[in-house]
Amino acid sequence: MARIVFRRFCTLKVDKICLQQEFNIVKQCFGAQGFFGATHRVMVVHPKVRWGKHSTSLLTSPELQLNEAISLVNTLPYLRVTSSSIVGADYSTKKKNMWAKGRIEKLKEQLRNDRVTAIMINVDVLSPEQQRHFYSVFGIPIFDRFNVVLNIFKHYAKTKEAILQIKLAEIPYIRYFIFHQFHQTDNFYPSDHCEMLRLREHSLRKKLKAIMEKNNNLTKGQENKKVATIAVVGYTNVGKSSFIKLLTGKALFVEDRLFATLDSSTHFCRLPSGTPIYLTDTIGFISNLPINLFASFQATLSHVINADLLIHIEDVSHPGRFAQRESVLKTLSNLKIRQSLLDSMIIVGNKVDKVSSIIDKESNMHYISCLTGAGIPELISTIDQNIISIKRKVLRHLKLRPGSNAWYYLYKNSFLFGKSVPSNDNNFLHCKTFMDDEEFRLFEIKFSLSKHTKNDSKSPLSSFGISNFV
Repeated sequence: MARIVFRRFCTLKVDKICLQQEFNIVKQCFGAQGFFGATHRVMVVHPKVRWGKHSTSLLTSPELQLNEAISLVNTLPYLRVTSSSIVGADYSTKKKNMWAKGRIEKLKEQLRNDRVTAIMINVDVLSPEQQRHFYSVFGIPIFDRFNVVLNIFKHYAKTKEAILQIKLAEIPYIRYFIFHQFHQTDNFYPSDHCEMLRLREHSLRKKLKAIMEKNNNLTKGQENKKVATIAVVGYTNVGKSSFIKLLTGKALFVEDRLFATLDSSTHFCRLPSGTPIYLTDTIGFISNLPINLFASFQATLSHVINADLLIHIEDVSHPGRFAQRESVLKTLSNLKIRQSLLDSMIIVGNKVDKVSSIIDKESNMHYISCLTGAGIPELISTIDQNIISIKRKVLRHLKLRPGSNAWYYLYKNSFLFGKSVPSNDNNFLHCKTFMDDEEFRLFEIKFSLSKHTKNDSKSPLSSFGISNFV
């Protein structure tokens, strides 16, 4: 590869157009340009590692892994899988010559017969050496999971936040190729490329920081109002958005494809106790991807890290759901989610309508169907109990005058729980409320409630409508 010479930058004030042009050239030179604007007939090849620590997990199978890779490729409208194959590999997929000559020849024959124009090798990231080797062997574009997923993100991202995070995610990928080229070639000098990437990364992080600060201000506003936040997490395409749509009644975008949600969104609703909550829909996780891809989505995943409660949605109809669970838990661990949040996580098995029966039900899992509504009331009750416990709310019984200022205060702040029951003489309402100690203290101060008058039905507080606390 000929050396590309860029001007050195001495300040951070860079011509944006020139910087973008240079970045595009680097992407093309180092095999990270993607495949926008090109329609391809794709052959998906899954390397089945037959033994060793990199062999297939007992929780899944090569067939399931191949099917997921096919779904990934078909998620992009300009790619169509026309051929697929499982090919055995020894010990590891990191070797340059992953397959022997005989297997390569069979793949080349299949490629010609099916008129394939691109190959997707189902590994997390192919090394630059592997990319060059397979391109020299097959003579057509070579993709890996990272490249396919990144282009899915690019194609479907809509918000400024998601687009910035995707641009940030591809920088480590390109930097990896640059340093590999540096170690392989004597006359290659990466300093200019690295400086350009550093400036681009600095610019993207600055823009993302502004967005995160705005989101943090909104979060602080929620905290000031003491509104609990619940983050809904799970493997991609398990029904997270459908679940939130069912609970909130919001007209959310729901589509049956991988990564239908790329932009986190927060939705308000109230639990049966009257407790207000924010439900956050998050990006779906997927196996065999470098953690730095999801780490680039820091602004989006901050909703998960800062949540009061996590709800983990699983697809119980999927044959590889235990492998999916393992992948989600591993990703959450890598994201440094605090242990207390993981310990309190509610696990939900969705899509029970798609299975005739569930063998070996797990006692800690709530089984639901977002399609039929089965199991939803019980799950909502569990969520309510958890939030009440997390927020340290206490059930308090009050006896109030109908139409009193105190009653309106409790109603306005969603402290009332259930229906108020009139007294026998219809002069009072027996009410149930959920308030923590601080909320109750403020309630006492606002209506001049004291220990001396709490149980005094003849107290001056009758003008406020507060007659008695039971």
